[in-house]
Amino acid sequence: MSIDALPKSPRTDTRQRILDVAAHLFATRGFAGTSIRDIADEIGVTKAALYYHFASKDVLLHEIVSLPLMAVRDAVGEKRDLSTAAARKQFVSDVVGAMSTCEPDVVTVFKDPSVAPSVDHEVAKTGITHQLSLRLAAGLSGATEPGEIKPEHLIRAIAAVAAGYEAINNWQVVYPECKKFSAEDVDVISGFVSDILEAGQP
Repeated sequence: MSIDALPKSPRTDTRQRILDVAAHLFATRGFAGTSIRDIADEIGVTKAALYYHFASKDVLLHEIVSLPLMAVRDAVGEKRDLSTAAARKQFVSDVVGAMSTCEPDVVTVFKDPSVAPSVDHEVAKTGITHQLSLRLAAGLSGATEPGEIKPEHLIRAIAAVAAGYEAINNWQVVYPECKKFSAEDVDVISGFVSDILEAGQP
């Protein structure tokens, strides 16, 4: 299910409580190791009551991971002038910063080996990384239309975004004590992306 296809139900207190508890259980027990009954028991409701809000455990997972992805998509889509290196670095920082809004439990869910492939697939389906690469490449080329982007700028932007994505994916592996990105973490990751993007630029 894509982000756009998620039901736009209002986030009532009950729905939010279910999301919070599910994220915590997925983070501590793993997605595969958590059942709908576990979530219902933790909240103190029946399975039927939980199913009233979420049709399945997969739908529940998709809503949990959709919020940071939507925040990133919004940041990527924001209109701005990217004609300078400083503006491009700030843009990357804002995009990475949008991901840093994840709560620690949600970050852990993203890293769950049984969930990571579907998250990667969801990211690919949204086209977020492709859109970000195009925006950065257009800024490098001074382009206003996709056809004006120089191929060498596009490939450099793709490499830079891929490096940033891998840094984000592996940050908690390298720094297991990190539960949420700090401003310093965002700056380091943005620096990686900018160093690759701006390499060789006058």
